[in-house]
Amino acid sequence: MEPKIIIGAIIAIVLFYFRFGPGSRLLKKKTHHYIVPPASREDPESINIEIKRNEYSRFILTKNTTERYITKGISEYGELSGNEEYKMHNFGIAQHGDWRIIKIDHSISFYVYHNLVGWLTGYEDSSDIPELTFGFSKSKVDSQNDYLFFLDPHNAYGDTQVGAFRYGKPFAIYLPEAYEEYGNLTIKKGIKVSLNERINYISEQGFNISEIESLNYIAHNIKMYE
Repeated sequence: MEPKIIIGAIIAIVLFYFRFGPGSRLLKKKTHHYIVPPASREDPESINIEIKRNEYSRFILTKNTTERYITKGISEYGELSGNEEYKMHNFGIAQHGDWRIIKIDHSISFYVYHNLVGWLTGYEDSSDIPELTFGFSKSKVDSQNDYLFFLDPHNAYGDTQVGAFRYGKPFAIYLPEAYEEYGNLTIKKGIKVSLNERINYISEQGFNISEIESLNYIAHNIKMYE
């Protein structure tokens, strides 16, 4: 078995434990009326979409958490590989009301970016676990390719994200296998997610996503092992 697959499986297990293990706060949280059937990876009609990270500005949106929770979470995720080699990456953090927005360094891979969204959704049993966590990737080429995503609340393993493009197509991402250069974002039938509905919901919760690039991001250089 390839090392990346092993690491992915370990991350999925750790995510599951902290999100759904004994005393987990997330078991008590509402799922905000998402209607998402379980995503099957064995779908012959699914379509893989290549995501080129240099064509996107990438963000993580978190509500009702702290800067310490975010930086500590990113640092702890960066130690999971167990390798000795590391790189320093820049993460910008901005505050807007109850929201803290994280801007992701262009050096971060698709795999790490998407797994960080899952990780920050609840990597420890803490009162600072965000009430809401979304990933938002804004296309530099065509706004119709913007996409928003979040952990599938109906997936008990905590290893699958669902989302949608601005042009309407919904998709799934199986996190342990997201290590390909251009990711493993897969268009699937039966996933009921609308980007516009999610953006409207986020706006109702106090953040206008159209302002995301104009926020004052404070740089945080964080060590992440390869």
